[in-house]
Amino acid sequence: MTKPFSLSKSERLKSKKDIDTLFLSGKAFFVFPFKVFYRFIENEAVAEPLLFGVTVPKKIFRRAVDRNAIKRKVRELYRVNKPELKTMLSAQHRTLHIMLVYVDKTNMSSKDMQPLLINVLKKVHQLSAEPLI
Repeated sequence: MTKPFSLSKSERLKSKKDIDTLFLSGKAFFVFPFKVFYRFIENEAVAEPLLFGVTVPKKIFRRAVDRNAIKRKVRELYRVNKPELKTMLSAQHRTLHIMLVYVDKTNMSSKDMQPLLINVLKKVHQLSAEPLI
């Protein structure tokens, strides 16, 4: 079991197959400045109930330094705010794949981004209460 406030490699959404499936058959919603793609998987026996990824389009931020800085901020804010979502998913015996796409044209500070990311996690928490079809 990992520490509650860590973000290990096993918790990151890295598999091309999983990412492609998420974008093709997952659902999406928008909470500024993120477009959120998510997919709940019922009764999957995996070590981690929550797989997370973040991406910043090259079309919006041309410089890799800027894209990496935004991804670093988002990962840190997610890492600090994820424990309650993770425990809820474990209790429901569900796995969640989630990908955040940063769509704002400005590079926000962590202080400004935190309440927005918390709104995203609250919305995902509400959606997890809905039954799977």
